[in-house]
Amino acid sequence: MTDPVTPAAPGPALLPEPPGLPYAGAIAVFRALNRWFMVPLTRRGLGAWVSMPIGGSILLLRARGRKSGVMRETPLNYVVAEGSTWVLAGFGPRTEWYRNLVVDPRGEVVLPGRTFSGIAVEVRDPATRRRIMPAIMRSTAGPSMASGVNPFTTTDDEVLETMAWVPLVRVDADEGWLDSGPDDPGGHAWIWRQALVLVATVAAIKVVGRVLRALSGR
Repeated sequence: MTDPVTPAAPGPALLPEPPGLPYAGAIAVFRALNRWFMVPLTRRGLGAWVSMPIGGSILLLRARGRKSGVMRETPLNYVVAEGSTWVLAGFGPRTEWYRNLVVDPRGEVVLPGRTFSGIAVEVRDPATRRRIMPAIMRSTAGPSMASGVNPFTTTDDEVLETMAWVPLVRVDADEGWLDSGPDDPGGHAWIWRQALVLVATVAAIKVVGRVLRALSGR
């Protein structure tokens, strides 16, 4: 993800990361959440069931560890645009999966309903960042707000300024052009999925309530 990896996509250097970011605590929380919940869920093809605009759609990125050589799995928010998948290294250049891809840019991406292998490319071209980064931030309300971006009110210029220290990464599928699906950001499959989850949750609560009432009446 340096120039030898992607000679076609050089651009201005990223700005230094903002001071005072709570990396240690935030990274520990994300690692625990990813390891025990998001990775097992997406690995089993269930990522689409927790995808919605408030939290964004989730993919699973598999990249080889730069030291261990072991494939590491990371769930990430994403968008599909211009025939490729795009993600942000939310902890800046120190992001672990980003550092792994710098050493070996080949990886595998698990999207809802399909999996592909491809090459990761960091894109610093200002025009491309202007097209893609606001789209990613606006597809993930909760994570965006945690990053200091209000997806409903922040302008494109403000998004780019706030995220000027964050690498933008494009993953190009070996098979070529990638189309966006109904479970990807911008699709509407999350509506019926979440409606079904809501109905099932309400039904389960009612069943549990009946059981508890029956037990208490003994």
